[in-house]
Amino acid sequence: MRKVVMIFAALAAMKVWTQDRFYRSVMQDALVMAYRERAVQLCQKEAQKPGKTSIPAAWLGPATAEVSIGAPGMSVAIWDLDNPLWDVRFRHPHLVLSGPAGTKGRCAYDLVAGLVSLSAH
Repeated sequence: MRKVVMIFAALAAMKVWTQDRFYRSVMQDALVMAYRERAVQLCQKEAQKPGKTSIPAAWLGPATAEVSIGAPGMSVAIWDLDNPLWDVRFRHPHLVLSGPAGTKGRCAYDLVAGLVSLSAH
């Protein structure tokens, strides 16, 4: 009887994991399709501003895009809840554009605020 319960528990866990992975994959694809064009436009405008010459714009070509939660480049501690940038750092979804393998330019588009940030990561 114990083996049967363990098998059912494993099957239930596998079902939940599969549904979660499928949901995340579909949502990421939908967000990339919906916001990629706007993100590329804003990233190109940001790269053309004066003082941004040190940041390589490798992502201007065929960039890979992925959705991440939070902006890891911001220096906000997780316990600093009163910081006005806490939500941007830990809660806002970002569409991150990066160039082909071997390049270092990255552009992160905040889907909630509509702002971009470039990095030479």
